[in-house]
Parts: sequence; structure tokens; C-alpha cells
Amino acid sequence: MLSTTELSQFNHYKNLAQWQQLVCDCRNSGMTVKAWCAEKGISEKAYYYRQRKVWEAAQQHKIEQDMDMPDQLPTIIPCTPPMVTSVSAQTPALVLRSAAWTVEVNSGCDLAFLRLVLRVVKQSV
Repeated sequence: MLSTTELSQFNHYKNLAQWQQLVCDCRNSGMTVKAWCAEKGISEKAYYYRQRKVWEAAQQHKIEQDMDMPDQLPTIIPCTPPMVTSVSAQTPALVLRSAAWTVEVNSGCDLAFLRLVLRVVKQSV
């Protein structure tokens, strides 16, 4: 059974993965943050808080890697494009596949985010 500390840490990592997906969905929507948040019923303050927490976790992960410390973060799930029902769905510019994961990159993807995803993928192999 997980200790309270382990359970809390697991929930923190789960939230980070969900928040990363939220930030990615917003960035890939083509909408402004304000418009996207209004459409999703999320306050801008909550969005920017979550974005900051994802960024801080990524920076902490980089520091730990640079210090050659063991990996403390779980693999961050790749951003999945939002469900699109129209025929004009954007075709990914790049698709990377493995038995365990798939990464689809759309044109205009944030380069810093892509570097982070590729770093995580590299560590998982």
C-alpha cells in the first residue's frame, strides 16, 4: 500500500501530466489563451498557474538531469491533439512511433515543448 507521501507525490505527477495536456491543447488550438479559457470554462488565472507549474517541473527535471541525478519525474505524456470531428483536421507534420508511445507534431508546435517531449522519449528508450 502506498504511504501518504507516495500517494501525494503520485497525485502531483498525475496533475502535472493533465496540466501539460491542457496547456498543449490551448497552444495548439489557434485561439488566444483568453478565448480558449472562456470556451473551456477555465479561469485565465488557473490556466497560467498550471502552465507555470508544468514549466517549473520541466526546469526541475532539467536541473536534475544536468546534475546526473536519477529521474524524479514520471514520463510526461505526449500532447494529443484535441478531438476534431470535421474533415479539415490538421495532418501532423511529423509522427514518431514506438511500441510504447506515439508523438505527433503539428506545424507551429512550440519548440521548447517539443525539445522537452523528445528528451523524455529519449530517456524512455
